[in-house]
Amino acid sequence: MQFDTPLRDEHRAFAAQDAARRRERAQQARGAVATRGEVEIEYLPFGPAGADGGPSCEVVAQYAEVELEYAAIRSGCALVDCPERAVVVVRGKDRADFVNRLVTNEVKKLADGGVTRAFLTNRKGRIDADLVVAAIGDMLVVDTLAHDVAAVREALEKLVFSEDVAFETRVGTHARLALHGPKSAAALKALGLAAPAETCRAWSVALGDARAEIWRCDEFGVEGFAMSVPAAHAANLWRSLVTFGARPAGWFATNTARLEAGTPYFRIDFGPTNLPHESGVLASRVSFTKGCYPGQEVVARMQNLGKPKQKLVGLRIEGDLLPVADAQVFAFAEGGSIGEQVGVVTSSGLAPMLGAVPVAFAMLSSSHYAEGTKVLVNAEGEQVAATVAPLVFLPQEGTHA
Repeated sequence: MQFDTPLRDEHRAFAAQDAARRRERAQQARGAVATRGEVEIEYLPFGPAGADGGPSCEVVAQYAEVELEYAAIRSGCALVDCPERAVVVVRGKDRADFVNRLVTNEVKKLADGGVTRAFLTNRKGRIDADLVVAAIGDMLVVDTLAHDVAAVREALEKLVFSEDVAFETRVGTHARLALHGPKSAAALKALGLAAPAETCRAWSVALGDARAEIWRCDEFGVEGFAMSVPAAHAANLWRSLVTFGARPAGWFATNTARLEAGTPYFRIDFGPTNLPHESGVLASRVSFTKGCYPGQEVVARMQNLGKPKQKLVGLRIEGDLLPVADAQVFAFAEGGSIGEQVGVVTSSGLAPMLGAVPVAFAMLSSSHYAEGTKVLVNAEGEQVAATVAPLVFLPQEGTHA
């Protein structure tokens, strides 16, 4: 299945307007005649390949200057198109109890307007999907990767016996947008989309003749909101948010922000072969006091009797060289020589909030994932020293997913 966005025309329109403004400023500064040029949006493949071998999903790399997009996340309001995400809606009077029996975190006690994170695990305790679950009125909104939506719905439907539940898959019918930054709440308020109460973290709002669902999603170390918007209304909402002052931001800027904030992504930093204890985000996804779910015995046994063979951690890189995804990580042997391979880098980037130093996520073996451990990493043809650190690189003043 192909997962596309209904907003490609809006992407091009914003990029063209932004380029025109920059040309005009350059003309005023130099006194030269501004020339027009064709604006091209670069798209990056995201997720597994489709049936035809091409990308099943593409995300915007950047609209203009990455620095401005990143600045909007940290000090303004960034608008993100998220075609890689999609929603399954669960309705019916048994929805909370039913979903609660299938996921790793407590959903049954989630109050209206509440949001939680959870894994969907199989009977071997491996992670099948990484979920955000929001309780909104008479529905549970289950947000996950678009690639995993069909599998999540199938897993739910397989276990229906006599429960009063119904499912709606929002692929193709809705756009998944997000706002990130300290001015995000103000943008929602300006458009009449604000939460009905300060304590409410998930809600539904009228959008023309339809409704949109909004929930908190603080993935970048700043205030964030995810939105499930009917596709027919997505372009108007996009334009309204841009008019308010939200700046569209692409993958380069958002990837930098989520690395700094310690937010690993499923199918990038950990995946279906991993146990929850290996993900680096166990505390926010798994409850050890709730009832059973598929794979619960395996997860509980790991918690009570052992430790994972590997785990996702942060790496602070010494020097200026930047490792890339899949770069090998080695033991730091006596005298600084290279030892055995102990893991691989999963994501990396430069952290502007730390002075543009290189940072990374890496999946490391149990012998080397303790905080403070020294390792060597392949980076730009050399082995550079790095220190194992928590996933969160930002000062922990805010929240993260």
